[in-house]
Amino acid sequence: MTQSSFHERVTLSFHRHVAEVALARPREHNGLDWAMIDGLLAAQRHLCELEDLRAVVLRGEGESFCAGLDMAAVMSRPERLPALLAPDEQGINPVQRLALGWRDAGVPVIAALHGHVYGGGLQIALGADIRVVHPEARLAVLEIVWGIIPDMGISVTGEAVRSDVLRELTWTGRKVDGHEAVSLGLATRLADDPLAVARDIAAAVATRSPRAVAASRELFTRAPGMSERERLALEASLQRSLLGSEQQQEAVAARLAGREPRFT
Repeated sequence: MTQSSFHERVTLSFHRHVAEVALARPREHNGLDWAMIDGLLAAQRHLCELEDLRAVVLRGEGESFCAGLDMAAVMSRPERLPALLAPDEQGINPVQRLALGWRDAGVPVIAALHGHVYGGGLQIALGADIRVVHPEARLAVLEIVWGIIPDMGISVTGEAVRSDVLRELTWTGRKVDGHEAVSLGLATRLADDPLAVARDIAAAVATRSPRAVAASRELFTRAPGMSERERLALEASLQRSLLGSEQQQEAVAARLAGREPRFT
């Protein structure tokens, strides 16, 4: 197992093809101060450098996943605020990359949610592919209480949530529990131990053909912006790239032999 730390706010461990990224400011419920922001962005970049990465688990240490922006800490350095909204060559600014940057790793990201999941914390979680939530967790789009809007890419990551639901939560700041979060599409499934379930999902993904996982992830990511004809063409194109490939043949051989596949 390898371990790394970023700006004393984020830790990253890597073992058996799975990286685990932990927000590590537990006394403040992992509130987003400048060091946390810098640490998360650095961890995202590090994920892109890992060889043979197949899945990521995203979690928060202590009593909460992330209570959102630590406004007092962020406002203490107003000179840095303009840079947060400055887009890069891809048109994504650092705030948006806190949520959207997980997809750059090119593998499934599973978030384990518990405690407070507010504001920026919820938006970071929405950047994951799968969200496992504790029934008693509290989730909220809380930016309205600060007189601002959610702007961490929620117009992209919130596409699976009904527009009227997002409007109500954004305009009111209402907090929902894990049960309602699943029913509204903010989370994927409930678990009394979200981290254990997230780890199980990541471990299962890591045993599957990396090429097939990547292809299906590409399909589900690109399809929403396409016409029906384009979606079907994309399905066929991705499938052609898999059929007969070395990994596909290994998947078939392992299945028929009743053993675990060995992908390289």
